[in-house]
Amino acid sequence: MDKDKNLKNENKDSNMDAQPLQEQSHKANTSNSDSKLKFIDEHTNTQSTNDADNSTSNSNTFQLDLAVLNEVSKIAKMGMDSISYLAPKVSDKEMRKVLVAMYSQYGNTQSQINQHFEKYGEIPDSTPLKDKMMSFAGVQFNTLRDRSNSHIAEIMIQGTLMGVIECQKILNCSLDIQKSTTELIKDFNKFQRDNIDKLNAFL
Repeated sequence: MDKDKNLKNENKDSNMDAQPLQEQSHKANTSNSDSKLKFIDEHTNTQSTNDADNSTSNSNTFQLDLAVLNEVSKIAKMGMDSISYLAPKVSDKEMRKVLVAMYSQYGNTQSQINQHFEKYGEIPDSTPLKDKMMSFAGVQFNTLRDRSNSHIAEIMIQGTLMGVIECQKILNCSLDIQKSTTELIKDFNKFQRDNIDKLNAFL
């Protein structure tokens, strides 16, 4: 029996090693998404139990505000990283212009997030090197044989759509966060949706 288990484990390990970078990256993103959902659920469930204690509620609002802003910051940084990896591969001037404008908008959102953090005397988490390497490797793998406008637009749309979904999940939870934070997320989500419309023209 032990031998059979060992053989199964070895086969499982070898299959994982053989998976393409794109598939491994997707699993990492799914894992990150699950952790974000857990975070939102925990704070949504504890929010009502703390209403009786105003000081605790204020403390939770402060912490929740920072946590939500941190998630949005990760999305904005991921968008900027993706564009910085993809832009050099774009030969079409019009598409490059669109990507540069998007990069600038992501940067503006990140600046607003930084200002919110400054109010609390904090700074957003930096993107882990591992995540940056996976993102870079994923772009290189996906554009190895196809650098057409259509394919690059598709990559950007898929990444942007993930950001839209994450932001919408936060908004749908009606968390007890600052109104300015909610407005920032709404504006950011609208910007992402508008970007998808612009990218659709290159498909």
